Amino acid sequence: MICEMRKSSFSWIWVLFLYHSSVYAAVQITSIDFNGINIPNEINIQANGPLSFLKQDNAADKQVVIELKGVTITPDHLNKIDTSSFDSNVSMISPYLVEGESETVRIVIQLREFVLVEVSQDGNLVRVRIPKSVGPLSTIESKKKDLLDEFIDNQKSKKFIGKPITLQIRDLDISDVLRLIGEASGFNIVMGDDVKGKMTLSLVQVPWDQALDLVLRSMHLGAERSNNILRIASLQSLTSEKIEESKAKAAVDANAPRITRVFPISYADLSELKTTLLLFSSGSKNTSSPPGLESIQASIVQEDKRTNSIIVRDIPESLERIKKLIEILDTQTPQVMIEAKIIEATEEFSKTHGGSLGVGGSGDYFGSFARGNPLTTLMGNPTQGITGIFNTTSDFANISAPTSGGGPASNNGTFGLSPNLSFIPGLSKLNAILSWGETEHQVKVISSPKTVVLNKEKASITEGTPVSIPGATTITTAGPVTSNSVQQANIGLDVTPTVTNVGSVLLKLKVTRDVPMSPGIGSRTLETVVLVESGTTLVIGGVYTMSTSHIASGIPYLRSIPLIGALFGSEADQTQRTEIFFFITPRVLNLKEAGLSN
Repeated sequence: MICEMRKSSFSWIWVLFLYHSSVYAAVQITSIDFNGINIPNEINIQANGPLSFLKQDNAADKQVVIELKGVTITPDHLNKIDTSSFDSNVSMISPYLVEGESETVRIVIQLREFVLVEVSQDGNLVRVRIPKSVGPLSTIESKKKDLLDEFIDNQKSKKFIGKPITLQIRDLDISDVLRLIGEASGFNIVMGDDVKGKMTLSLVQVPWDQALDLVLRSMHLGAERSNNILRIASLQSLTSEKIEESKAKAAVDANAPRITRVFPISYADLSELKTTLLLFSSGSKNTSSPPGLESIQASIVQEDKRTNSIIVRDIPESLERIKKLIEILDTQTPQVMIEAKIIEATEEFSKTHGGSLGVGGSGDYFGSFARGNPLTTLMGNPTQGITGIFNTTSDFANISAPTSGGGPASNNGTFGLSPNLSFIPGLSKLNAILSWGETEHQVKVISSPKTVVLNKEKASITEGTPVSIPGATTITTAGPVTSNSVQQANIGLDVTPTVTNVGSVLLKLKVTRDVPMSPGIGSRTLETVVLVESGTTLVIGGVYTMSTSHIASGIPYLRSIPLIGALFGSEADQTQRTEIFFFITPRVLNLKEAGLSN
């Protein structure tokens, strides 16, 4: 019997041991991982079962302690994790078993600077989020101030980002409702005596700042921040307080002693600056304020043009404000150096060909088929002192330009033929001249003007060429008389720069190109507005002209005969192309002195 009881007791002990062993084995930390790339940084504590945690903040030692109850950890995961090489606020992660408590694990997170750490649980995972350091003021109190500021801003924008909370209440006093929200948000909330009433709420997983905004609007309450404390009172009380504070400040300002100061001005316009300063003096009337809040004794802002100074008589507080404003506004006017290169390229090409054909007798000449009998041009006329192309007795030869007599142009190749026709009665010579040639002409003109202009002022660059324009004047006694007038054909560039606050230049450009034409001058204009970085070159092309001409003359039909048609006429082709390029480089000379960022 005793043995059976011992066996039964042993069985129960064995079952309990297996049960507890299975429980312990199920809840075990499997990994501790650190993510130092994402912001905020994350520490993920993973287990094979549900976890419960307790967070302790140790601001003095810059530590956050995560305590996990009812869990174990293997020796492999007890190693310290050195995170000092990361650009993170975490320098070390130290997990360890609490001495005397084998089922308690603590993870100490050592920070470079103490910040408020967010810890959340998702099943078997505990996630710790550590924001980056924000400087010496990264404390719990400063963090609460930032969150309070966010709440005040979110009331206007209606964008709520607070931690979700659940409120299921019925006929609960408003002070208790606000206390519950304060505990959920972690803020210090102070309520005025006029915060009264009861509320019934049923909110599930609603951001706490949205719940607080809903409560305030429903009960006609308002909130204002005072350091890290959120003060709640009725809207009527807050409005009355603001009015009384404004009246008290206005009374103090009205009775405060006036001080006169002289501010020398270097660059700003005195009249414009005076108008601006009057808006910020204590004597300026705020039309949005309730009646009776404007100062009794008006401030005095006077300009002295002789010394280029502003004289201000006001209270010390306003004088300091005016002083800072003058330091911001009284800066150099930006100066812009405009460097321009104007390149004009002209290309001309012409091609001509033509000829003459005629016959002559021993003493007289017959008329030629085109441009007169070329015998004199070919053979010359000793009695008139004209040297011909042919100085020999051969019937044809290579020809050079004649010395006189109006022969073919000197820049054309010329071929002449003058065979003897004595076998035909009454004719002695057949005279023929062929001329052809091409002319190519290229011109490139480069101008490089440079000028300096103040911000928002106009700079003009002009290059002109005088052109004679034919005309006619009618005189009563003599009738029409030909007269010429001289006009200017200009290449013009007008630039108005506007310097932005980041140092780039907004250019308003006008490009003008005048082209001599018969019987006057034709104008081509390009206007544009572009934004250019200081020191960057802007290229403008597009002022492009092209003209072609074709002239043909001679005996109809005969001049169109292939090969020999040139003996009965002439043709001339001419092409002219002109293009202008503008290279404009604006450069702000006094970025720093003008108070502009580079």
